[in-house]
Amino acid sequence: MTKQAQQAVTFESKAFVYCPICTHTVEGTVISNGKTAKVKAGQKCSRCSASLDPGYIMRLDRAA
Repeated sequence: MTKQAQQAVTFESKAFVYCPICTHTVEGTVISNGKTAKVKAGQKCSRCSASLDPGYIMRLDRAA
């Protein structure tokens, strides 16, 4: 296989992320590649200014 075929396509999209500090769901940017999705590093919660790096993705809308 070539390198290009092995690399998965990654894209950023908006999603709702759970903030573990203030226990609210806020909007954040998520990086998706294939089946996995992770919160983009370096984001802050809009309510409490805590880091969203360890947050859970609650809702990510994508087309089939």
